[in-house]
Amino acid sequence: MSTSEPVLNYASARHDDARPATKIVATIGPASEDRVIALIDAGMAVARINFSHGVDDDHRRRVEKVRTAARLKGQPIGVLADIQGPKLRLGQIAGGQARLEAGQDLRLVEAAKSNDPAVIPLNFTGFRDTVMPQHRVLLADAAVELVIVGVDGEFLVARVQRGGIIADRKGVHFPDSLLTAELPTAQDRKHIALAQELCIDFLGVSFVSRASDLERIRDLAPNMMLVAKIERRTALDDLRGILEATDGVMVARGDLGVEVNLEHLPLVQKHLIAESVKAGKFVITATEMLESMVHASRPTRAEVTDVANAVLDGTDAVMLSAETAVGQHPVEAVRAMARIARAVETSPRYQQLSRVPFRQNEPTFSNATALAAAQAAEALKIKKVICFTETGNTVRLLSRYRIAGDIIALTPSERTLHAMTILSHVRPLLCARETSLEDMLHEAQTVLVQSGMCAHGEEVIFVAGVPPGVARSTNVMKLHRIGEQTRFQ
Repeated sequence: MSTSEPVLNYASARHDDARPATKIVATIGPASEDRVIALIDAGMAVARINFSHGVDDDHRRRVEKVRTAARLKGQPIGVLADIQGPKLRLGQIAGGQARLEAGQDLRLVEAAKSNDPAVIPLNFTGFRDTVMPQHRVLLADAAVELVIVGVDGEFLVARVQRGGIIADRKGVHFPDSLLTAELPTAQDRKHIALAQELCIDFLGVSFVSRASDLERIRDLAPNMMLVAKIERRTALDDLRGILEATDGVMVARGDLGVEVNLEHLPLVQKHLIAESVKAGKFVITATEMLESMVHASRPTRAEVTDVANAVLDGTDAVMLSAETAVGQHPVEAVRAMARIARAVETSPRYQQLSRVPFRQNEPTFSNATALAAAQAAEALKIKKVICFTETGNTVRLLSRYRIAGDIIALTPSERTLHAMTILSHVRPLLCARETSLEDMLHEAQTVLVQSGMCAHGEEVIFVAGVPPGVARSTNVMKLHRIGEQTRFQ
């Protein structure tokens, strides 16, 4: 046996069949940073660090706690860090708060502060030349709606369509306008440098509008998996380009639910999940999934249905935000989400989800081998496909085909191990790098039996590349019974 990287203690962990195939992302914050082991036990697969809240030392401490807990449990846990992006907010308005009435005319201006009740300061740049008459402006999470009616020098003139209360620093949305706000911002650049220092696995990119936004981030973070957070209606117009530029997508329903009409949001969610899976990208469904559990010890029936529907749509992962970051019941929230996902995954409806066809724009040996393995597993009712991988690419392809059982991903790379934690149905496991296919199969059998992932005599499918150790070289599929001879002659 030979290896160029140390095999860590992940292989010693026993397989937990109770963990759902759909992955759970839990945000780590003041309520949960000292309960990471309990979150892992409850079903967390990826820990999220929100760089918008806290200082650098908070983020360093929380990432270290996640990494330490993962090693203690022998369970690979990915780390996702969100950068804030160009969040658009009001400046300081006259009196700090105001009630706007329908039909009232206002003037919008680029400024940090205004003492005139009829002038609304917007504390950011880039909107003056792109917002046109008849474009909408939404304030305070869409509680107030304005429409632009004209221009007066440095001011945009707006009329209140739907009145309500606004206050300092509340969010602003321009659902009809393609803004030229800087991405990444200066603060984002600092956070990207911090993410690199901390060896973050996934970088969540907020307020993406177009593919070029992601290309600039990729130049700054070439080794990280990018997650395009779809929060702007304009991102839907360039969805194809965004999918080509990103590794994964987050259906960020908070801000997205402000920019699109609420009644359209469920259909937009389903569309984003379907298009992401078709494009071979992982997808996370997020925001207010179990919001009541910030305070309550159990979710509402509507929240249970919401999570179940996301799983039925084919999402790779479901995410908890405030529920685990600042909520009163963080572990219970993860446990509830895991129970819902498991219940859905055992249903005939989930098992009969339509399969993605062969992606003609990726005509590679790896893709063809992945599809063959998925079809063989379905035809023979084999519940485990074991894939050797250097980069995680073949595992990603296998995950797209949504086999009914588990994809056990064996890799000698710890970075690849963590990058696979977000993929639906994938169980990542660290394994030594071998010099021959025979040695790979022999070593894999030992690791799989010791970890409890496979039993002697169990029928499995092996997917590998020859020669071993070469990235994107998958070209072998072998039907196998655990314990049988692995020598080919």
